[in-house]
Amino acid sequence: MQHYLTAFSTIFLPQNLLAICLGGLWGLMAGALPGISTSMGVVLLLPFTYAMSPITAFTILVSAYCGGITGGSITSILFGIPGEPSSVPTVIEGHSLAKQGRAAYALWVFLLCSIGGGLFSVFVMMVATPVIANFALRFGPPEYFALTILGLSVVSGLSGGSILKGVISALFGLFLAMVGTDGITGVERFTFGTSILLGGVSFVTAMVGLLAVSEIFIEAEEPFKEYKEASGYKGMRKEFPKLSEFKKNLTNLIRSPIIGTIVGALPGAGATIAAFLAYGEAARTSKNPEKFGKGAVDGLMAAECANNASTGGSMTILLSLGIPGSNTTAMLIAAFMIHGLQPGPLLLSQKPDIIYGIFVAMLMANLFLLGLTIIGIRAFLQLTRLPYSVFSAAILILCVIGAFGLNNNVDDLYIMFVFGLIGYFMRKQGFPIAPAVLGLVLGDLAELSLRRSLLLSLGNPLILVSRPVSLLLLCGAVFSIIYPLLKKPKALKGV
Repeated sequence: MQHYLTAFSTIFLPQNLLAICLGGLWGLMAGALPGISTSMGVVLLLPFTYAMSPITAFTILVSAYCGGITGGSITSILFGIPGEPSSVPTVIEGHSLAKQGRAAYALWVFLLCSIGGGLFSVFVMMVATPVIANFALRFGPPEYFALTILGLSVVSGLSGGSILKGVISALFGLFLAMVGTDGITGVERFTFGTSILLGGVSFVTAMVGLLAVSEIFIEAEEPFKEYKEASGYKGMRKEFPKLSEFKKNLTNLIRSPIIGTIVGALPGAGATIAAFLAYGEAARTSKNPEKFGKGAVDGLMAAECANNASTGGSMTILLSLGIPGSNTTAMLIAAFMIHGLQPGPLLLSQKPDIIYGIFVAMLMANLFLLGLTIIGIRAFLQLTRLPYSVFSAAILILCVIGAFGLNNNVDDLYIMFVFGLIGYFMRKQGFPIAPAVLGLVLGDLAELSLRRSLLLSLGNPLILVSRPVSLLLLCGAVFSIIYPLLKKPKALKGV
């Protein structure tokens, strides 16, 4: 208790409160703008922390981390542009709600669930750090492969009207994940003799093309159509969601932060996989699965709770084991090194003021983000008053800047527009885009985990089912595949 009292008194110093505000605002901006990811936002802050005290430095950095994950959903809902990869499910459901004239409502749902998920993970981090860290330490290649299969098994819940089209879309995403240099042998695959694809298909570039550019192409078919649904929002106060909405989704709101925290604690998993797993689980258990892809509130709640909850899980294993759970926490290791600290088991005993200070800083950052995000939302909402014909060009410019800014490479622009055309034809033919994105996200991890497992077992595939955790995850994947198939005939009978 003494450590927490000291940490609170330190964080409430003026310079640290200012660090929370500045870090949170910068994180919101970095997360909301395509091409400036959360990890990039943290890296850009690092030089400014050299002269700061360690606790102030980590306060501004973790505030930017939490703000970045939160900010990615603002542009996702309003413009259909995912600021962060973890915001893709938010694009699917939140942007659909915005197009129905419920932008402010979707923003309130996202904000409350984001803050709730973030606070939940911080409390878990403070109370159960050793337990989660020990659990994550047991994960080897077989467990990671089983986890990715579980993630891919939710395709049936993301397929809309046709499971077959959803599977084809997912297979297309898996194929894209195989493009580039083999992660184990170094052999070129499906590069077609060009150096552009040696590094594989950039997830962000493909995602912007499939989701944002393709929608602009769809809207361009009706050049004089105005975006009246979004421009006629009723205002933040009038659109505040009712308490009954959250009561109906209580199970979902409890399950999703747990998924996010656990997945966030797994090295290399991160907010994106957490968001997709929670979103897929919400689709599988929903009483109205036909609404997914068309503005399902429970899907939006699940994704937002999970992606923000992953921050506490990722920080847990960073602080307790020195293992980065995500790209952003990998960047934070550099911050520790800059200040002469080594994250890991000894840090808690040697520098408890730093550890408990980070706990309290993340807690306060999530609370401050409630107000900071409302300020950001009000600014972005004014843009929706413009007709779509006016700001669609601005959206396309943002897409171009985001794709080019990743590597300062014009080739990424070509790839983005190619995927924009692919996404356009997928939409026209009724192929869901979410399974393709899911396949691209999980494909590389699934392949590498499978091959490493087989290398460890000298080619014996039984290693995948001989370990309790991987067996449990694979059983969950089988259930996720079979359950919708058994449920569908009942839906056809009108039950």
